Amino acid sequence: MSTSRIPVAAGAVAVAAAAVAALTGCASNNMDLSGSLWAGGSPTASGGPSSAASASPTAAPISPTAPTASASPVLGSPSATPSGPKPLSGRQLKPLLPTSATLPAGWTMKDSTESDTGDAFEDEPDPTLLNNPCTWLSTASGGTLGLGYQTAHAMEMVSDGDNESRIDLGSYFPGTATKQLDLIRSYADKCRTYTGQDWDKKPVPHTVTVTPVPGLGDEAIDLVNTPKGPYATQEVLAVRIGDKILFLDGDNIVDRLPHIKDLAAPIAKHIKEVAP
Repeated sequence: MSTSRIPVAAGAVAVAAAAVAALTGCASNNMDLSGSLWAGGSPTASGGPSSAASASPTAAPISPTAPTASASPVLGSPSATPSGPKPLSGRQLKPLLPTSATLPAGWTMKDSTESDTGDAFEDEPDPTLLNNPCTWLSTASGGTLGLGYQTAHAMEMVSDGDNESRIDLGSYFPGTATKQLDLIRSYADKCRTYTGQDWDKKPVPHTVTVTPVPGLGDEAIDLVNTPKGPYATQEVLAVRIGDKILFLDGDNIVDRLPHIKDLAAPIAKHIKEVAP
């Protein structure tokens, strides 16, 4: 999954960050992009999250070249709140995330990045992911791809010393976590190839793949968004554990993609063992 990209040497991080992250294409949608590893498409020199409001390009994106939405299965939008037991709240999800003491070797917590939705719930599903243009994938993360059927979530940021990963844990009404993964698969299938643009408004072809990951949670998929040229490859790993989905993000803005599969395995195992 490695791609040719501008090398990041001492004193050149800011230049690489600007070139690597110039593929937002379309940041205007009805989903919250705040906190994404590539929200707004302009990471800081350290590779961390940035504000969508401060770096979103103003130029209109090049029209995607991917198949239209009609080429993919369209999932219906439910008209009522799903029935079944109440999902876990954000306050209940937060203790299931790893701590400094439980992270795998080589990973550390990023200070002051933990957040959750408290006791609030989103009871009305809004599975509108397929309505977004393919260029929206250039600003997508687990925190945004997990929306739709999600009712609550908790998140934190971790680092492997080189790159960072955002960990999101979302809760869903019974049966809808599976629907959420189907929705992500359909969107990725719609956008297997599309054309975005860099900061200079030059067209940049993208290839999107979704691969099942056996032996991880109840089911898992690995979405990789690879632009052609010296730009960052983005990865989102989604792991379903019952009626919860664990999302981990990564990019290779600095040297390589983080090993998020190795990070996800012990977290998913712990959640499966201790979640109420």
